[in-house]
Amino acid sequence: MTPHIMLDHTTLSAPDDPRPDALAKLGGNPGYPGDRIRPDQLHAAILGSPHAHAKILAIDTRAAMALPGVHAVVTHADIPGSKHHGLRIVDRPFLCIDKCRFIGDPIAAVAADTRELAQQALALIDVSYALLPSVFDTELATQHDAPQLHERPNLLYERHHRHGNTAAAALECDHIVDRDYRTPRQMHAYLETESGVAEPDGNGGILIYFGCHNPERDRKMIAGMLALHSERVRVVGSPVGGSHGGKDELSVQPILALLAWKTGRPVRLHLQRPQSVDLSVKRHSMTIRMRTGCDAHGRLRFHEAWITADTGAYASYGPEVLDGAREHSSGPYKYDAVALESRLVYTNNGIAGAFRGFGAVQVQFALEQQIEQLAALAQIDPLEFRRMNLKQPDDPGPLDQVVVPFDGASRALDVISRHALWQGPRRWRDDRYLHGVGMALIQRSDGYGKGGPNGAKLALALAADGCIELRASFCELGQNLIGSICRLTALELGCDAGDVRAVIGDSALPDSGAVAASRATTLVWRAIAAEGAHWSAQLCNEAASLNEVPVAALRLGPGGIWCDDERYMSFVELAARLGERRPVLPIDLAGEETPTEIAGAHYVFGACAALAHVIIDTWTGAISVDRLVVAAALGPVVSRQGFLGQMEGGALIGQGLVTIEALPMAKGRYLARNFDSYFIPTFADAPQTEVIAIENLMPGDRHGPRGAGEIGANFGAPTVANAIASALGTPVFKLPFTPDDVLDFLEQEV
Repeated sequence: MTPHIMLDHTTLSAPDDPRPDALAKLGGNPGYPGDRIRPDQLHAAILGSPHAHAKILAIDTRAAMALPGVHAVVTHADIPGSKHHGLRIVDRPFLCIDKCRFIGDPIAAVAADTRELAQQALALIDVSYALLPSVFDTELATQHDAPQLHERPNLLYERHHRHGNTAAAALECDHIVDRDYRTPRQMHAYLETESGVAEPDGNGGILIYFGCHNPERDRKMIAGMLALHSERVRVVGSPVGGSHGGKDELSVQPILALLAWKTGRPVRLHLQRPQSVDLSVKRHSMTIRMRTGCDAHGRLRFHEAWITADTGAYASYGPEVLDGAREHSSGPYKYDAVALESRLVYTNNGIAGAFRGFGAVQVQFALEQQIEQLAALAQIDPLEFRRMNLKQPDDPGPLDQVVVPFDGASRALDVISRHALWQGPRRWRDDRYLHGVGMALIQRSDGYGKGGPNGAKLALALAADGCIELRASFCELGQNLIGSICRLTALELGCDAGDVRAVIGDSALPDSGAVAASRATTLVWRAIAAEGAHWSAQLCNEAASLNEVPVAALRLGPGGIWCDDERYMSFVELAARLGERRPVLPIDLAGEETPTEIAGAHYVFGACAALAHVIIDTWTGAISVDRLVVAAALGPVVSRQGFLGQMEGGALIGQGLVTIEALPMAKGRYLARNFDSYFIPTFADAPQTEVIAIENLMPGDRHGPRGAGEIGANFGAPTVANAIASALGTPVFKLPFTPDDVLDFLEQEV
């Protein structure tokens, strides 16, 4: 079970320092915003709609407000400013106005002396509804007579891409695979449900402590809702007790802020798991049709994909997720012709949004099944089939956009091809057990696409206690960002990691944008690479001016400023002598984007090749993933602990999607609302994992580490699915592939 990591070269060969937050977490006091407990706090509760689609005729809060111990009951009428929020599409009310669109849609909220009183008050709120027709199927939702959720059509968003003539290319094919695939909703299953505190600051403003990805964006939206100047709202969002994308946008923070603003008291909110399931976003369920062809020699000629995603009642990150699905649906492969069509549809199901892998996981599962089937038809080893169809490093991207030249997919294939697991048998039977070894090759975009918030603001500062601080609004999500910041900064400056402090997760800091996958690590790497020498020179200049010594003789080293082989002045002494003149260096990073004008298209990509060994019990249908091998071409490894954590954790999420996780709905209601009926993989299900880090980049590459945050789920799902297909000798068309599916297949084979 113990994983290990092999480095392609020794850029970061020294052992990791202990995580800076390890003692706090082990001691039970990590400082999560939801743990901010004060004796004078009120307790909040939210009333959600019991209906999937209904017109709201009236809301009577008088009885609830009359209950002793209740300090506020709020509805949309109490919102003084903007009543809706959203990302690319602003369509979601903070509190329902004229109608509700999914079960759990927030209608009213209460602040009371205790949680029990708040729940009693919810029961006294009288809401009059007129039920409306609902729609839960994406195909039905796009018909002309379907119930309409919003003023815009239910077909919320669609995008297409074409290259070459697919009909002509199909005529050149000896083998064509035309299949339909289905992927389910998936729950983020973070340990910490939505929780936090909002407090009046005593000057007419609001302080909000709530786990999130982007404190500055949340600050602006909440300020707009309260009709306050944005400077009067402050959001502290770090650290976060689990997210995987599920906390990457506003959820109940605005309602909490409204209650604190209304009462003038601190208000605490902590959702119970069932309500968190109702309100939180999920991975988009998708229906995917792919049609792919190759000639007799195994050369891919054309690829077509039709993708439909269910975004639920509100857009959330749906358009961006769909962009990701379209962009990744053709993979790292070269075709003569490509035709991609994608649609995003409103339904009265729960909301879908950001989730690790971000739209690419679903289509990568389908594409890698296509590749396996074509390789079998052409009678070519599946790894060699992939290798012969790879794009060249300087070819255009999957949407014909300009991308950074990258040979990571080829390097990952080369490494994985030599592994003993691939060199051995790939399908065998051992008494009652079927064994299969499968592989997958995926590429994954980095950061935001064209037009996204790709730039960032950070700062380096010398603190009063002598620590070198890197200041940014990035949030710590458990990815060891704090440790990565300290390590990167120390390596560049030549000091110790203990000389550096990460000050993050607060809208009062420079606006560095959202933490999305490994975006923060990459941007810190770029910032330090760009300005580290400037900062070192600034500190040496300050030290030289204090004692009138030649600045050329000084350099930064462990603990302070060094002259030759001796420490000349400690950072503590330098800070004390400079006093209020302690330097601060603002860093303003420009965004890196493809010059091609395609909205959402990415510029930088990473790649992984992976192998999985699965064992299938023919008596029970149980599937276990015994072993996983990953060759990750993602550039320099900043933090070994963080890198391994991202690879292993992401892969287990992908494994869960394939083998066990699904969140079905019945008439808009989740059939599982807790972990007693929604099952996720545990440590007992985790395979023996080997991670091979391919650190070296192409000559001249200045873009640094590629993201490790998303890509684990991206390779985890298709690799495990292909291993199951190998063991059974049949493709996998829907996820999850359960023990019942195994037994059904085996019975048909008898």
